[in-house]
Amino acid sequence: MCDYWGISRTTVRQALLRLDQRGLIERRKGFGTFVHRTATGVWLMQSSEGFFQDEVDRLGRTVTSQILRAEAGKLPEWACEALGMPLGASGATLERLRSVDGDIALYVVNHVPKFAAEAALAMGDPNESLYRRLSQREGLDAGGGRRSVQAVAVDDRIAGHLQMEPGAPVALIESVTWDEKLRPFDCYRAWLRTDRIRIDVDVSVGVAKVPVGGQARSAASRSGGRSRAARRPAATSTRSFLAAQRGDHTDRNDLPEA
Repeated sequence: MCDYWGISRTTVRQALLRLDQRGLIERRKGFGTFVHRTATGVWLMQSSEGFFQDEVDRLGRTVTSQILRAEAGKLPEWACEALGMPLGASGATLERLRSVDGDIALYVVNHVPKFAAEAALAMGDPNESLYRRLSQREGLDAGGGRRSVQAVAVDDRIAGHLQMEPGAPVALIESVTWDEKLRPFDCYRAWLRTDRIRIDVDVSVGVAKVPVGGQARSAASRSGGRSRAARRPAATSTRSFLAAQRGDHTDRNDLPEA
């Protein structure tokens, strides 16, 4: 590989280590490195392409969706707060089941404000990426966002959607995404089967900005303005979903996401 690509052994080792960490290859001492024939899907949490869309595109996995509800109306209280809108504000709600290679992996409910509602509700193809449609129709591109991840036990209704036993552990993901002008344009709650999709978080260092009252605020100002806090990991390290057996965990990420 070094000779073929003209790279160093260190680069090759680093690349193989990352593939191994993602479960895409298996390294057997004394035998070599082998590609897994089947691999657990990956949702890169800070991706701006939505439901692990970049990993799906790269690995050639098939994502299909079933729209359970698509309607305009008043948004729930938590969505209004997440989108920075008055309580009782109107918008659009999109409720979907999403599958990977035929296996149900995610139940998700998106809420978008009124200015993005028409584009969201006009999705003709249920398998289309919501964020790509909003970008093409409304010029809304993800400029930043925040997600929290928590291990929860599913209730009877969601268990039925995900084809699980009531009380089984899943990852509950809450998200809000804003555009390059720091205007929130989508929020959602998603219940993810992590036995079918693994959550990955890439860690980088930088100053993250979030919208506060229409103004950008850096990580430094959120930490009381201390200069050392201005440069911090934009995402905390990934923890195994085995945390579902130990208790809840929240992991926040301020990079572009959807």
